[in-house]
Amino acid sequence: MIEAKVFASFAEGFRASYEDELRGEGFFASLAHKDPIPRRAEVWRKMLAIEQVTTQALQPAAYALGLASGDPQALRAEGTAEADDWRALGWQGALLVMRDEFPAYLTEFEGLLAQAPPDYARLIDILIRHEIAFIDFATAELAGQADSMDVLDRYLTQARAA
Repeated sequence: MIEAKVFASFAEGFRASYEDELRGEGFFASLAHKDPIPRRAEVWRKMLAIEQVTTQALQPAAYALGLASGDPQALRAEGTAEADDWRALGWQGALLVMRDEFPAYLTEFEGLLAQAPPDYARLIDILIRHEIAFIDFATAELAGQADSMDVLDRYLTQARAA
């Protein structure tokens, strides 16, 4: 069960969030690479792209704040290892985790937003919106909506335009 973290400071939470995005890159890259079903691999690639766009948005602030101390490749490798557990869930199980447990990340990011200096609130909003895209996708996919990937595409279009 995913539980929302509470951070003692904005810096601690921002660092953890940035590092989690790097882990997410490895995680979704691994899922995309190893999923034999083309449509699911496409979903994982879109989620990888979302993580990459989010990491790119956070990276300048992480460096400016002196918070980008972790080795990006090592963090991605951690994410790759975590993907093995997800593959064991199966497609439906993974979707259920996204729909039912990822809201904990929204709680976490909302707490971080409350701590954020005004200049960084936009970045935390990006974290919130990218998590909503994952949750909305899973909800639509579980409901059998043929256009469930549209929410991922919309997020990517908006994020790349920002």
